[in-house]
Amino acid sequence: MIVSHQLLSLLAMAGTGILAAAVIDMIRTAGGGTRAGTAIELMAWPLLGLFAFSVLFAVRSGEWRLYDLLAQLLGVMLYESVIHRPFRFAGRLLAALVIRPILFLLGLVWRTVTFIVGIPLRLILFLVRLLLRPFRKPIRAVRRKAGNLSRKVRRKLPGHPLKKRSA
Repeated sequence: MIVSHQLLSLLAMAGTGILAAAVIDMIRTAGGGTRAGTAIELMAWPLLGLFAFSVLFAVRSGEWRLYDLLAQLLGVMLYESVIHRPFRFAGRLLAALVIRPILFLLGLVWRTVTFIVGIPLRLILFLVRLLLRPFRKPIRAVRRKAGNLSRKVRRKLPGHPLKKRSA
């Protein structure tokens, strides 16, 4: 293998290490230590391994050597020591400039649609209440009678029917 080819594969594996560390950092930050975050992280690790192998397959026909693992560890350590802060800053910038406005617009559209759909529903509920208004007092009276009846029945039934009573 030519030295430049080895250097290219070494840099590719270091790049996959940096990318893997960035993805896991992003998942851990977004997941916040919840069960869903843990599940997503557990699904991400094998996918990152498959991605690293696909890069290895593209660069060197899938030949794995020990320095590939060392290059990936170097990439993870490089991310944690140097690239961590700029990536986090870029993530906060992306969230502030892109994601939050999109979520705001989606929330605005959702509130508008629910308001527009709610107008006929409120009108229908108002008409139903208006039609049921004459029946309100008889319904309350029946409920009161049924409630009193159930209380009387409960008083007549023993509290614990299987409990032995002393003579």
